[in-house]
Amino acid sequence: MKSFYKRLITTVVVLLLLGLVIYDMNHIYRFAIFLFASLASYEVLHMMTDSRKKLTCILAIMLNLILYINIYTSFMPNMHIFVLMLILFSIISVLDKEFSSRSFISLIFTTCFIIMPFTMFYDIADRSKLILVFLISTSSDIFAYVFGSLFGKHKLIERISPNKTIEGSVGSYITSLAITYLYISYFNLKSNPYYIIGLILAPIVAQFGDLIFSKLKRYYNIKDYGYIFPGHGGIMDRFDSILLVCPFVIICFF
Repeated sequence: MKSFYKRLITTVVVLLLLGLVIYDMNHIYRFAIFLFASLASYEVLHMMTDSRKKLTCILAIMLNLILYINIYTSFMPNMHIFVLMLILFSIISVLDKEFSSRSFISLIFTTCFIIMPFTMFYDIADRSKLILVFLISTSSDIFAYVFGSLFGKHKLIERISPNKTIEGSVGSYITSLAITYLYISYFNLKSNPYYIIGLILAPIVAQFGDLIFSKLKRYYNIKDYGYIFPGHGGIMDRFDSILLVCPFVIICFF
């Protein structure tokens, strides 16, 4: 019961902060992206790297900072920044004898699968579309738990996530699909011809995002990515599916 109340309090606080971020959609919103991207990068690199942990984290946060500053200065396209930083990472990995191949690959992974998706949030200037990203991910997560708890009998992929069930996955997909359809209909987000593809596949993408990052946790034998959210874990424990849903929503609904 104590754990439940801890999770509940954390959820309320996070929702209030999220509401503030969505209400602003300007400076607070942009800084929140930078902050979350930096914390998520730290969590993943701290888990994956076997050498030069501090250096890899500094490099990742430096990249996040450059991208954040670039929003206000527009001195270079983001893709150019990514390419230049990847070249820099490669040079450092060659010159630094203690910089292992595993740490280098971890840095590349973090850049491509953590930092780049977070950067895409900078392109979302519409509240309704930002809420859509969180709605798809959150509804998928919540109803997978609800249907799994009520009807779950058959394991989905036990070696990756032993608590997830086929019944929970199917119930989550149908419910998330219905909620997403009602939302995009109400806010008229059907202008992109790919919206049908987005509608059908977005709940699946959300579930795969959860499974991919759950597999990483299993591989590295950790329970949570971090401890910033009491009862919930770290940034990546909350943003695992969101990071895959965000680029997908941008492609299909923008």
